[in-house]
Amino acid sequence: MVRPKKKWGQNFLRNQGAVIRIVEAVEPEAGDLIVEIGPGEGILTEKLAELPNELLAIEIDPELVAALTERFGDRVLLRCEDALETALPGQPFRAVGNLPYNAGTPILRRVIADPHCRRAVFMLQKEVADRLVAKPGHEAYGYLTLYTQLFAKARILLTLEPSSFSPRPKVRSSVVIFDPDRKPFLSDDLLSLISVAFRMRRKQLVNNLIGWRGLDRTAAGQGISGAGLSPTARAEELSLEAFAALLPHLTVSDQPPS
Repeated sequence: MVRPKKKWGQNFLRNQGAVIRIVEAVEPEAGDLIVEIGPGEGILTEKLAELPNELLAIEIDPELVAALTERFGDRVLLRCEDALETALPGQPFRAVGNLPYNAGTPILRRVIADPHCRRAVFMLQKEVADRLVAKPGHEAYGYLTLYTQLFAKARILLTLEPSSFSPRPKVRSSVVIFDPDRKPFLSDDLLSLISVAFRMRRKQLVNNLIGWRGLDRTAAGQGISGAGLSPTARAEELSLEAFAALLPHLTVSDQPPS
């Protein structure tokens, strides 16, 4: 038995009921590659390997890779690689995994942004899951919420207590399903706008926009008004569509002042 390592945030799932629900939620279609991220001891891998689809498992821990290879043989294609750096498949795939708390957010971001991803089913810290599905005005609503909305629809499948894992984490966990929903107005500029809008979330939007794209207070205020927003609006009050509508109004005039 391989001992869990803190440096990789390893908390192995023990709840068999959760395993069944997670695997059922993957719902692969013919030709979809299943990509398991962080198979750990193989509790999900065992059930995923029963599906007719090809299964690729990405595990950073060489000890676990050795144990999994001995257990599954050629039933599973194993890679001993970091999910933050490994190349994602160039074919339709469905991702699934109990993501480590210390790397869960960047992993899910790169997976849902990949054009070949057809669905992702990820176990995450409940606090992160709450941010993914938060609504405007909620304390958890922020950049991660809107980043996710630009690429996918997210919904919580289930929430688990620490007793479902070994070793027990200090927090609860949630399984989140992500279905592709790439918005037509997605752009680097929009991501940049959302990021700067939340840099100090308690400040009014106009204050956070000063300096972005060379905006001064007057230009930022005019842009906000031009988009039909309140001059005292805060980022946490705006929907994704409101940010998309605001973006074209935030320009700096090339004309010198009269």
